[in-house]
Amino acid sequence: MSSSSQSPKSLSVTKVRVAFECPRLMYLGHHEGGMTMFRASKSVGGGIGLAFHKLCDECVDRICSDGAIAALLIPSATQLNPEMIAQQIQQQLYRTVFFPLVQKTIQTTPHKVASLNQLWEGIAGLIRRWAELLVSNRQICEPQDVIRKTFLAQELAVKFEFDLPNGEKQLVKGRFDSLVYDFVKQRLCVVEYKTYQATDPAAQLAQVALYSYMLKQKLKVNINSAVYSVLPDWQGVEYSWDQLEQSVHQLIPPKLQQMRSWLAWQPPGANPPPKTPHLQLCEMCPQRNKCETYFETSEVATPESLLPDPAPMEDTPPLLAGSVAESFTVDASVPLQVGASVEPKEAAPIPPAKPTAQPMSVTPAADSLARQLVETLQAFNVGVDYLGSALGPAFIRVKLKPHAGVRVATILKFEDDLRVHLGLANAPLMAPQAGYISVDLPRPDRQTAFFRNYVSGSVQNDPTAKIAIGVNLDGQLIEADLSDPNTCHFLVGGTTGSGKSEFLRSLLLSLLIKQDPQHLQVALVDPKRVTFPEFENMRWLYEPIVKTTEDAIALMERLVIEMDDRYQRFENARCANLSAYNQKASQPLPRILCIFDEYADFMADKTTAKALEQSIQRLGAMARAAGIHLVIATQRPEARVVTPLIRSNLPGRVALRTASEADSAIILGGKKSAAANLLGKGDLFYSGGSTLQRLQSLFAPPKTVIDLIS
Repeated sequence: MSSSSQSPKSLSVTKVRVAFECPRLMYLGHHEGGMTMFRASKSVGGGIGLAFHKLCDECVDRICSDGAIAALLIPSATQLNPEMIAQQIQQQLYRTVFFPLVQKTIQTTPHKVASLNQLWEGIAGLIRRWAELLVSNRQICEPQDVIRKTFLAQELAVKFEFDLPNGEKQLVKGRFDSLVYDFVKQRLCVVEYKTYQATDPAAQLAQVALYSYMLKQKLKVNINSAVYSVLPDWQGVEYSWDQLEQSVHQLIPPKLQQMRSWLAWQPPGANPPPKTPHLQLCEMCPQRNKCETYFETSEVATPESLLPDPAPMEDTPPLLAGSVAESFTVDASVPLQVGASVEPKEAAPIPPAKPTAQPMSVTPAADSLARQLVETLQAFNVGVDYLGSALGPAFIRVKLKPHAGVRVATILKFEDDLRVHLGLANAPLMAPQAGYISVDLPRPDRQTAFFRNYVSGSVQNDPTAKIAIGVNLDGQLIEADLSDPNTCHFLVGGTTGSGKSEFLRSLLLSLLIKQDPQHLQVALVDPKRVTFPEFENMRWLYEPIVKTTEDAIALMERLVIEMDDRYQRFENARCANLSAYNQKASQPLPRILCIFDEYADFMADKTTAKALEQSIQRLGAMARAAGIHLVIATQRPEARVVTPLIRSNLPGRVALRTASEADSAIILGGKKSAAANLLGKGDLFYSGGSTLQRLQSLFAPPKTVIDLIS
């Protein structure tokens, strides 16, 4: 036993990560040696991490030195297709880097060839990300500079001496995989490559937060971080500097001090390092048997949420990127050897990126707010039990169970008091649920639900034509089926700042990327000319974007004529609807989606209002089976604008934040006035039948729109 009560001279970043995962495994690795990595999947071969990192370095070196790859970036950025560039880079790397490695392996250790193929699958996902970054940077960089200014250095060593809460200092050292620069975001980014998916995202965040923070002390600029996990499926997670800085400053120094106390423990003393707060990790522990006998006096630790969730990358103020690589010593990776001659195979295609869809872990800030809510109610002598929280991108749903004798109505009447005592801009949304009362509170560290994280683009020509509505508390994307009678047409309302325009754009984009122009046509009405500028010249347009009253009336009349014509065709073909007709017809008819923005702007004139209302009434009542669908949107869902006739023919409802409770009730129906207290920026209620769901709309930046529809 080599344990000592003295504090360690230095701690590695990896050791800090393990301490977050399991204090006992960290202790055993430090004092007794042995493996300290959890393995979540048996399908991923062990022992390939070092080879994978060497292969990554070799591939980046080749990208930086290969003239053929540099030539791919000579055209302007608008002419470059990231997918095509990725395929071409992959083919070149396969010939020059991977295939020679396969030759050598067949000669020397043929039993490892299967693992090499696994490595190449992982590299393919990285190549996709590298290509996207290079094409993005090409918008700003000259072709001869873009590669060297993107890939700044590999395998960089960093260190920093942290001030601990007790006044002592602790040196931390580490080495991260890559440093890149994103010219669009104007940020440096520390990148870590992983062959495995994180067993504990909080520990992963602690690791990259340390790297980013320590590097900033050298360069004096804010630095983002990213973790790319490649097996068994590609997964990329990016962290903004603001989130990383908060994690390091608030949580790392106390954690380092805690680690020192754990490492100072000696058996068989009392208070050994606690068990992992994530007990499911015990099944994956590389030292489980030893741990079960080594810490006989231990007790189960109470799980705690120690770190916030990763934040999506955000636009940041400009900074000047200097020559960062010159400030560090780069360790050269071990070169891969080449050997026997074997006929090369075609490189495997790059696997499509999979959108993430998983519930978020409750952050310390969210948990603190939830407990503050309970304390506030108790101050009013309202007894409740805190059952936990669920975290969405925009809000926290706190689950409270009233004590015996406490009426639900008693709790609901405190919404204004809670608004004052919790310092909320609007009253919290409260509702009885099965077994508890839900209280929705605005999240202090609100996140953005980026379109690319939830919708994968591949043309399917799905006859059901599903559109994206938003993300729920389970991290799942909720879609609406335009062929369903309950969601065939939509009424959308939201005041200025509600995110209505972004919702309409993401809804439209989610349909475009799954339907080619032969199967889908889109009619757009945009009187303010600001909602759909990127869609102006897209191939799916039914006709040019409508911007005037006269053209809007004419468009709706043409859609009525189109509907009547289609029903005549269906009758002749003895078909009931568009899907049945297209299965029989030699020339299928496309589905038509009409998005009518700022509908209220056309309703001031009585003649115009009557003409539009008549067309919308007919289309809403009859057009579903003909494959024609309406999305009517307005900032001002007033009773004189959205008449009962209109509402009755638009069954699907989406209410973003409204200017009044009355406007909310008009959109959602009945006495549903809660949309007036939504948070804005895509926070919405969705009614697609009998249920009402609170969701977060997707956000598709202009570049994403252009990339996906070009």
